[in-house]
Amino acid sequence: MKGENQMISETDVMQIIVYAGNAKSLAMNAIKEAKAGDIASAKKGLEESKGNLKIAHQQHTDILQKFASNPDEPATMFLTHAQDHMMAAITATDFTKEFIDLHEELQELRNLIKGNA
Repeated sequence: MKGENQMISETDVMQIIVYAGNAKSLAMNAIKEAKAGDIASAKKGLEESKGNLKIAHQQHTDILQKFASNPDEPATMFLTHAQDHMMAAITATDFTKEFIDLHEELQELRNLIKGNA
C-alpha cells in the first residue's frame, strides 16, 4: 500500500481498525453496564458502538469499490487484519444486544421476585 500510484492507503485501512476497535470496546463496555444493572447506559453504549461500526463498514465499502475499479490493486495482510477487526466488532455488537436484553429481563425478574417476597 505504499507508493503514490496506489489508490488505497494505509490510512484508509487504519480507519477500519480504529473505528472497528472503538465499536468493539464500546460494545464490551455496554455489556458491563448491563451486568451492573444500568440498562439505559448499556443501550446508549450499544448505539455508540453501532455508530462506530457504521463508519468502519463505510470505509470498508469504499476500499472494496476502489478494488473494483482497479483490479490490479494488491490486497495486503494489513487489509486482512482490518477486516478481521471489523468482523470481531460486528460479532461483539450483535452479541451485545442479546446480552443487554438478557440482563434487562433478568433485572425485571429480580424485581418481581423482590416484590413477591
